[in-house]
Amino acid sequence: MNQLDSSMLNIGSVRQHFFDDVLIESVENVERVVHSPARDPASPVLKADRPWEHVLECTVSAVSILQDPNDHLFKCWYMEGDNDPHKLAQKANFEDPDTTLLRICYAESQDGIRWNKPLLGIQKDCGQDTNIVLGGRDYGSVYGMDPLIDPHEPDPSRRFKALYTWLPRDLRGMQNVAACSSDGIHWKPFDEKPSFGRFGNRLDDVAKVFYDPVGRIFIMTSRHDSMYAGSLNLNNPRVGSFTLPYYPHDYYRRNKRRIWQSVSPDFIHWTEPYPALVPTDGFDGIDECFYGMPQFSMGDVRVGFLNVFQYVQNRLTVQLAYSRNGCEWKRFNKGQTWLDHGAPGAWDSVMATIENRPVPVGNEWFIYHGGASCHHDWWLAGRKEGLDVPEARDISLAKYGVGLLRMRQEGIVGMHANHVRQGIMITRPLISEGSNLVINAACSGKGTITAEVADVSDSILPGFSRQECDVFSGDSINHVMSWRGRTDIPVHKGRSTYPEPENRRFRKFRFFLRDAEIYSMQLV
Repeated sequence: MNQLDSSMLNIGSVRQHFFDDVLIESVENVERVVHSPARDPASPVLKADRPWEHVLECTVSAVSILQDPNDHLFKCWYMEGDNDPHKLAQKANFEDPDTTLLRICYAESQDGIRWNKPLLGIQKDCGQDTNIVLGGRDYGSVYGMDPLIDPHEPDPSRRFKALYTWLPRDLRGMQNVAACSSDGIHWKPFDEKPSFGRFGNRLDDVAKVFYDPVGRIFIMTSRHDSMYAGSLNLNNPRVGSFTLPYYPHDYYRRNKRRIWQSVSPDFIHWTEPYPALVPTDGFDGIDECFYGMPQFSMGDVRVGFLNVFQYVQNRLTVQLAYSRNGCEWKRFNKGQTWLDHGAPGAWDSVMATIENRPVPVGNEWFIYHGGASCHHDWWLAGRKEGLDVPEARDISLAKYGVGLLRMRQEGIVGMHANHVRQGIMITRPLISEGSNLVINAACSGKGTITAEVADVSDSILPGFSRQECDVFSGDSINHVMSWRGRTDIPVHKGRSTYPEPENRRFRKFRFFLRDAEIYSMQLV
């Protein structure tokens, strides 16, 4: 469980959100509302439409999208798989490039909706130029690539960094590679192989990397090399399928997919991965496990898109997780599904995943998600297992794509009061040297928001009462609250002294809401 401490009330100038009750002293007629994104009707915005593209396995380890601050282009790296169904039926050896050849392709877009797949002159397929940047018959398979931009890298040739999994053509076994690039297209492995604690270069797949610009460290969520190491009870009967038997409440035999985390100062030397999120017996479904989790920052909170795999129905959906210290993670909203698969008949009717961090576009977030009308592994292992499902007999039914989700910027969770009763939300005494109160908020109909500022003894600061507050009745992600036109709230900038704290540093904020919602607050 996340450890709570009074130091968390020193909020500085960092935007504050309401995933938990850390900042809240009391509420009356106010509810916490969780918002899910809306599917853009243009989806899927990316799908297989080139002769060399076979199966775009758009799951957590196969798609990465970001916006480059230099040229403002949206850039996408996605995996293409050329699978031989006859060889899969014989041995289902996914590590043999002659059976399953995995390659990384590149696309770019000016608006994030219409995508171009440029011919790059790097790899040819059947004599034709392609947009493939990594992987091929000679090199072997490449997958699980998740590029990022290092804003503090002094060497332009190493501005882009990525970890990926390499299955060499000579079948030497899976290897992890750290690579760099100046443009995200031409990649060069680092001279030194990445290492992950005492396991050296051995790491399982689905690695998602996040860069912390404050601590200047790289943070990775992935799977462990020993994820399936739990011993099996060989006296029990087995089906012998793609999945393994599971033993509830037995950590000694724990073998469900789960989330490990590791950090590195240089992208090469990673700490020993530790289990950050593990399915909970009795809370999660007996067949549910965690597939992968990209993470990003919202103010003081780290948010994770937790992709959840249901073995039996063979599908993927998304929950939310969050952390206040970046190490210990909690499930948000009681583990409720945040992004479900699409409606029957839709392109993402069976699986929906989120592989990427949100991209701010105007007042919105663009969130790209993978989706499929096929199941996770029925099409892949179904022939060998003799599964009686159409996609096991016809690999052309393995259809994936990349969709676009839209939502209010930083609008995942808000504190809401309806039109029936006045709502009041009061913060705990907070420390900040900021003098402007900025809110991300929206009012509906005739809705309003007002605020007042009090000291630690609940005395209202002169000139900053509710009656003097200029009423907010609009919709803004950055609204500066004012009191008769005044925005600068008095602030005492003295430092706390031991043993008596300087109470003049603390300020409390009382928000009065009717038919309105506050998503965040900030003192700047």
